[in-house]
Amino acid sequence: MSPAKFLRISASCAISLCSLILIAWGPTARAETLELPRLMQLLAAAPASEVAFSEKKFSSLLATPVISSGRLVYRRPDTVEKNIDLPKKERYVFTGDELIVTRNGADRRIPLSSQPLLSAFAASLRGTLGGNLPLLKSFFELTLQGDEQSWRLDMIPVDKEISRYVSRVTASGKSGMIAQIEVREASGDHSVMQIR
Repeated sequence: MSPAKFLRISASCAISLCSLILIAWGPTARAETLELPRLMQLLAAAPASEVAFSEKKFSSLLATPVISSGRLVYRRPDTVEKNIDLPKKERYVFTGDELIVTRNGADRRIPLSSQPLLSAFAASLRGTLGGNLPLLKSFFELTLQGDEQSWRLDMIPVDKEISRYVSRVTASGKSGMIAQIEVREASGDHSVMQIR
């Protein structure tokens, strides 16, 4: 075998060996665990937004889930608007200390202070969308898993009255973007909202 051919084969083997080492090391390299203050920082830095959503509501009383879709709007500091287009037009706006529900062209205003369950739900939306850790902690026990590329925030109500209705709210996403919000009710019913 000529020296030149030997060198080409040796170089090829060395490259293959380096590739194998990189492949073997790749999966073991761990992303840094995401901490709550960093997640809140990422969420707080995200701009106000208007995004499409689709939601499935599962109930033990129904054979198939109820599917709805529309637009979710967030305006700083505390306005969250859920505009449902299908199956029928409805609008829900959390702003200040009230929820405004619009159906068939008529508005109904509900003070959040009169409805602890609505207050907690509003806090889960506002707290995650706005990166407001004190607000979230005032309503929920928080558990965060994952890293910046894929995280999951579980929110368990701290108020016993609220936990009679809602057992857990879970938000998941990537960096400062929320991809999904799941609400688990104490009854076993639940809803999953996908945000695009």
